[in-house]
Amino acid sequence: MNPASERWHPNDCSKCPIPDILLANADPNMELKLTIKRGFLGFTRTLDVKAFDKRSGDPIADPYVGNLNREDNPGLEIFRRALEDNDGPSPD
Repeated sequence: MNPASERWHPNDCSKCPIPDILLANADPNMELKLTIKRGFLGFTRTLDVKAFDKRSGDPIADPYVGNLNREDNPGLEIFRRALEDNDGPSPD
């Protein structure tokens, strides 16, 4: 529960970015914090998501990408190895 947030309404689900973030990045060490803010005169609502590393508490700049500074991120390690394999000489 986020005490700084407005109460959740069913209409918020259609605008919530969290499902897309989880599909893009399934880092088990990422914690997401959703804050719902009331807009001008209460007519609109803004959903703001912040991501944090559970181990260090550091903010994660882009939750869709995840924490790029972690050496022990298995998904990034697989990606790095794939890039290294493709860095060889290109066929003429």
